[in-house]
Order: sequence, then structure tokens, then C-alpha cells
Amino acid sequence: MTIRWGIIGASRIAANAFIPNLRLTPPNQIVAIGASSLAKAKAYAAEHNIAATFGSYDELINSENIDAIYIAQPPIFHADLALAAVAAGKAVLVEKPFATTKAAVANFLAKAPADHLAWEALVFAFHPQTQIAAALTTELGAIKHIYSHHVYTAEKPDDFRKDPTLGGGALQDVGTYSLRAAQLIMNQTPKLVKAEAVLNEYGANLEGNAFFEYPTGATFHMHWSGKKVRDKSLVIEYENGSVVYEEPFSPAVTDYVLVRQNGSTRKIPAGEKTTWQHALEHIGQALAGDIAPIHQIKDFSLLHADLLEQIDQVSRG
Repeated sequence: MTIRWGIIGASRIAANAFIPNLRLTPPNQIVAIGASSLAKAKAYAAEHNIAATFGSYDELINSENIDAIYIAQPPIFHADLALAAVAAGKAVLVEKPFATTKAAVANFLAKAPADHLAWEALVFAFHPQTQIAAALTTELGAIKHIYSHHVYTAEKPDDFRKDPTLGGGALQDVGTYSLRAAQLIMNQTPKLVKAEAVLNEYGANLEGNAFFEYPTGATFHMHWSGKKVRDKSLVIEYENGSVVYEEPFSPAVTDYVLVRQNGSTRKIPAGEKTTWQHALEHIGQALAGDIAPIHQIKDFSLLHADLLEQIDQVSRG
């Protein structure tokens, strides 16, 4: 069974990540692009060898020749576009963050068809490397502390990620990775203890720190920034050792997880497939009915949006 995908938004992330990885993961196939104008869609289609073009998002959403839709627009539009897509019977993969508020996620979940299939593109969740931290508790004991940061500087001066009215800000853009990583590892609802932030000239959350405590007593510290040289980290401290992820969110075949215990160190290779390949293989198989879907928006995104909203509100004072 071929899964026919359409793309909403002639974006860089679609060109750099979604398209090349989808073409490596049968039974998925890219069949269409929808953009804000037909001319823009045709130019993008010619550059990326996509057969069908649509000059509006609604036309693509309602096409009978599409099974699933990848949404790559600014975050403020994600929830509404996803709702329109699932209402039209399409599965969706939506760029992160899925929504800019808890209310927007709740509205989507309340109005989406009961049998909808929808995922948020924090695709590292599907990579086997991500499961290593929780699995190692049998060897290293309970998790005591997690630290993660994701920092960068926007490449374009007019990048929408700087604009809070479009869902911009480094907290929403890259802080979301660290938060989801901790949630995947702990699978508990944490309490926000403290948050602090620096805002950019537009009022977006540019840089900051947040501190959480889980019901088990484990703590989590996350740091985000939109004004630093790009870097990522994930470190987990256990009762009897520690784990360091060399590349926590987009591991390459040369990356590994470093396990330290009793004065010795060993490496666990990340694996040969990308996070996108793992995610798209899973989604394709789920849509074909071969496996049960996991990591859906209904599983994680409501709590995720709630915690991001708490961080932003508390850090603004």
C-alpha cells in the first residue's frame, strides 16, 4: 500500500529533512505541494520533483489523491491546519511545536475525529537511541537528574522564529526538544519549580532556564537560547552511573550514547537510520494498518503545551 503525501508550505525544513527522508522510506511517496500561491508551489515542485501543485492549502487538504499531509508552517497555524486535514480524513505530521497554547491543543483534540491519526514532528522520539536512557535504569538504578540544552542562532534576520505572534521564540522552537526528551524518559507529570528568561526585541522568549521536579524526586534542568552557537546536549544522572548523549535529537551513524559506571566507560552506537527515517517508517506502517501508532499528538502534545506555557508565563514574571 502506497501512502501518498502532500506538503503544506514550501519550506526549508520540508526540503532539507522531510522530502529526502520520505523518499528513503517506502511505502511513503510525495505526490503534491500546496503553497500560498500556485506560482510558488510550481517553483518548489520543479526544484524538488513533485508532480502535483496546489495554489491553496484547502485544495491540497481536500484532494482525493492524498492520504497524509506534512504541515510546515509557522506554529501559530499548526493546530488549525491539522484540524482541517484530519476532518478531511487525512493523517497529519505537523512541525513542532504542534500548538502555541494548551487551549489550541485541547481544541484540536475535542474537534478531531475519534479515529484521527496525527503526529508532532519531534521525530527523535521514534529513534531507538531515545529509549536507551529509560532502559538503563535496570542497570544503573533510578534516574536522579536530567540536564538538556538546545541553543542556536537564527540564520535569517527576518526569521519567523523571532516573532511571538507567529509562535516564535527559542523556547517554542528548540526548548521543546529538551522538554520532550525528559518527558519521554520519565513518562511522568513534573512540577515546575523555577523558570527565567530573556526576551527579544519583539517580546519572544529568546533564552532561559527552567527547573522541574518529578514525583519520584528526580529533577530536570533545561536551557534554551536563540543567540548562541548551535549546540545540543542530554545528560542523565542515575543512582549508579550516568549517560551522555553525543547527539540527542538528530543522531548520525557516527554518533553514540556514552555510559559511565564504576570508573568504566562504554559506547552504545546510535544506529544507521535518521530520526526522520524511523518516524516516517513508523507512520507509513501505521497508516497501512501493519502496526499500532505511537507518539501521537493525543499522547503527548497537551501536557507538552501546558508545560511550555507554564515555563513562558513564570519566566516572564
